[in-house]
Amino acid sequence: MAKLLLEIGTEELPPGLLSSGARELEARVRRLLTDAEIACGPAELFFTPRRLAVVFSDVASERPAHTAEVQGPPRKVAFGTDGKPTKTAVGFAKAQGKSPENLYVKQTAKGEYACLKKEEPALPTAEVLKTGLPLVLSALPFPRTMRWREDKTRFPRPVRWLVCLLDTAVVPFEFAGLCSSNQTFGLRLASGAITIPDPGAYEPLLEKAQVIGSFDKRRSAAKAGIEQACAQVQARPVQDDELLDETACITEFPVPILCRFNAEHLNLPAEVLKTALKEHQRCFAVENSGGKLVPYFVAVANTPGCDARAVGRWYEDAVESRLRDARFFFEADAKVGLEALVEEEKKVTWIEGMGSYFDKTERLVALCRHLAAAVPAADKDALLTAARLSKADLLTQVVREKEFTSLQGVMGGIYARLAGKPDAVGTAIAEQYLPRSVGDALPRTLAGALLSVADKTDNITATFLSGAIPSGSEDPFALRRQAYGLLAIVLEHKLDLDLEELLGHALGLFPAPNPDYAAKLAPFLAERLEALLADKGIPYDISDAVMETTWHHPARALAAATALRELRSRPEFEKLVIGQKRVANILKGLDVTGSPDPTLFEQPAERELWTGAQKVEPGIAAAMAKFDFAPALELLLTLRPQIDRFFDDVLVMAEDEKLKTNRLRLLLYVRSLFRRVADLSRIVIEGQ
Repeated sequence: MAKLLLEIGTEELPPGLLSSGARELEARVRRLLTDAEIACGPAELFFTPRRLAVVFSDVASERPAHTAEVQGPPRKVAFGTDGKPTKTAVGFAKAQGKSPENLYVKQTAKGEYACLKKEEPALPTAEVLKTGLPLVLSALPFPRTMRWREDKTRFPRPVRWLVCLLDTAVVPFEFAGLCSSNQTFGLRLASGAITIPDPGAYEPLLEKAQVIGSFDKRRSAAKAGIEQACAQVQARPVQDDELLDETACITEFPVPILCRFNAEHLNLPAEVLKTALKEHQRCFAVENSGGKLVPYFVAVANTPGCDARAVGRWYEDAVESRLRDARFFFEADAKVGLEALVEEEKKVTWIEGMGSYFDKTERLVALCRHLAAAVPAADKDALLTAARLSKADLLTQVVREKEFTSLQGVMGGIYARLAGKPDAVGTAIAEQYLPRSVGDALPRTLAGALLSVADKTDNITATFLSGAIPSGSEDPFALRRQAYGLLAIVLEHKLDLDLEELLGHALGLFPAPNPDYAAKLAPFLAERLEALLADKGIPYDISDAVMETTWHHPARALAAATALRELRSRPEFEKLVIGQKRVANILKGLDVTGSPDPTLFEQPAERELWTGAQKVEPGIAAAMAKFDFAPALELLLTLRPQIDRFFDDVLVMAEDEKLKTNRLRLLLYVRSLFRRVADLSRIVIEGQ
């Protein structure tokens, strides 16, 4: 068994493409080999700004010779009524290098077909790679690609060299006008090619040339170096895994350098300082053991052996310029305050046709008033104040400048506190955009959660009404992400909100909303909730059961689904579900309304079911009010004997119309109790 090395050398790739690009390269090369029936073992990925590479172990040197069965035309096409091969069959056999006598008929899932066996010779792995790798490289999926040649070659950045080695032998193939070889290159400023004798020498030779090919090793080296640099001033780096990952993706040999800035800039909010360092210079902020920022930062160069003092001064000058601008903007904003900017929102259009930012602010206040009424525990005054000031920071100089747009909301919270607003107001404003992405932190405070729900509801509603409805992969306003965030907040804080009611209130805040667009809002949120339930491990049929009845109450839906999942393992659960399926089938297609009349009950089983159902109804309501669905299900389980006896002793579809209607109403009432939790008739029972 051999080792296989494939490396694509490029101009500097965007950091966000490295990991996914290397994984995709490994997957597609593996598929190329396995489709050709060539065995291959585990793979190791290497990626730096200037290369994507993979090393496979235990690769077979060839596909062994074997006998293959080739399927031809259907029997009725391959043979005439006299049983002799037709011209079609003769042509098929000839194309496979066989004679018609080699044909035989085989029964398949699609019917009878003419087949034949042929000997496939051994196929060298090098031949498969030679013909297949150009296709693999040209088909690698990237969000954006570019052209730098006159042909149609596309890649995220220009390709500069190719390496392909099967043990010690070069596998020649062509891509982007280049031919593969056994030569790679180190750092950009280093001179000369590096000859690789075999794949096992690849990583050691790169490290000798001051390139750490392994992402994990490069990340660890950067982390250790940054910590050592901070230790020089008895401090530590502010933890930022995202920045550390990016640093490892923009360097091939990270060289941390301790720098400092003017201590006067420590008067700036910590968020501004850290953002200026991270987003503009990709530098790490530094803090003392108490978590307070100190006037130092760590830059990471990609030039081992560089003049650290000269490089450090360059970074210090760049950071000083950024922080000086930030300080000017911040001080100017603090003098104006948020209150004065609310009126200025009237001059700024939000979404074309959906009004100004002031219009949006008024809608947020209205939505928050509705939410405060639905959630009595909310601090109504703090919530409404936060809603009124929530968008004012978009007009501040700090946020309006491109350098600090990521601080929207955060700066609003800071300015609100500077203006003497309660801490609850500042925190709610700061949390309104959370979560910013899937997996991001959710608002911690109730006011922040409700303001975020209001903002996302208005964003989704307004964008739908403007006609920009997500379809396929098109979602320019990230509405799916916002819907996910809205639902995640509702579930995390167990907010007992009715989404249909909330959407209806949101739609009522727009003049003459398009009914066709408005009708798509509820299904859009329901679809996202279904995906969230699946992410939380809820089986699909239980998800269907709760979505059918309580999707518009997401927190209830999750609580009910969780309780059902726990109950499913009990033997009586199946019989309960079967009973509800029977009830659903009886009521299906019938227009039954109203409550049963106890005076019309003739059989004891009717009275027992009615009495039992009425007895458990208050307990079910009390348990659901506390989001405690397990006791509610336990109470419903107590009705199983009465339901079974009812079906055994009572003829529902009686000839007497009054009796039949009354019995249907009794079943409807019992079913309504179950549907407060879920539609159990949608649960799948094995074998049914």
